[in-house]
Amino acid sequence: MTTPSRAARDIAVESLYAKETAALRLAENALTRQQLTDVVYEPFREVIRNYRRLLKQTMKVTALSDATQLQLRRTSRELTEALAKVESLNTELHVLQDEKDEIFAMAIHDLKSPLSGICGLAQIVADPALSQPEEHREMAADIHQIGGEMLRMVADLVDLYRYESSPVSLVGDEHTLIGFRDQIVGTLSGAARRKRMNLVFKIEPPDAIVTVNEEGFVRIAINLVSNALKYSSQGSTVNIALTLAEGEFRFSVADQGPGISKADQKKLYRKFARLSARPTGGESASGLGLAIVKRLTDLMHGRVWCESSIGHGATFHVALPAA
Repeated sequence: MTTPSRAARDIAVESLYAKETAALRLAENALTRQQLTDVVYEPFREVIRNYRRLLKQTMKVTALSDATQLQLRRTSRELTEALAKVESLNTELHVLQDEKDEIFAMAIHDLKSPLSGICGLAQIVADPALSQPEEHREMAADIHQIGGEMLRMVADLVDLYRYESSPVSLVGDEHTLIGFRDQIVGTLSGAARRKRMNLVFKIEPPDAIVTVNEEGFVRIAINLVSNALKYSSQGSTVNIALTLAEGEFRFSVADQGPGISKADQKKLYRKFARLSARPTGGESASGLGLAIVKRLTDLMHGRVWCESSIGHGATFHVALPAA
């Protein structure tokens, strides 16, 4: 059975009220024409007045009932929306809790091993029976390398939190492609030398100037080149291209590593993603580097993507507005 709409009910009630009022008017006129005495006429007239008041009250109650139902429907809808928001917030809280647990587990796992290494090396250096003075320089270099990896891991956690938890304004200014190349070389030439790897650059055009945020781009470039060094074998080459074409600044990093499977490519930019490929020189990997690259690229209104197949290395591309 179909329930009539509110408008249809209003029309029906108003029509009934009009008919009843007209009937009362006819009855009143008929009584008046009878020329009855006041003693006889007054009771009938009182009945008519009372019935008319009853009709008015009925109309008011009907209108109040409709308004109440409308308010109940509105309240029900608001409660439903509020419950949906609570459920959404609850889901987000669960995600944040899982992420916090993952950060805690990652920090314990990934920081415990290098800290143990530093403590072990320091103990060897401090005990004359365990080492010779000529060995101390090499051990100090190992301690420095391990400490640097730990600092980068902590920096990744801090930066990712900063980029995701608060508004970040990455204002662009003018830079040369050669200047960016020099920053990359200055930061990572030591890591390349340790693995006897070559950094080969291609810059087109050589005198190009782009307008991008320096902090954001350099962090993207360092993360991608550092990953290429980590996952490539010793003695291989990493090809880096910085190009400007059609108003777009492109940065590409191609390595000669083991490549990335299709399954791993689907989770490349997830936080704490663990890929099947492992660093070739025992370097640490927090699983945050590519997540930071993706976040910074989005903040700079750019794109990032990967081309790779097993056994044929991997090439990461970043495209940013050049102005």
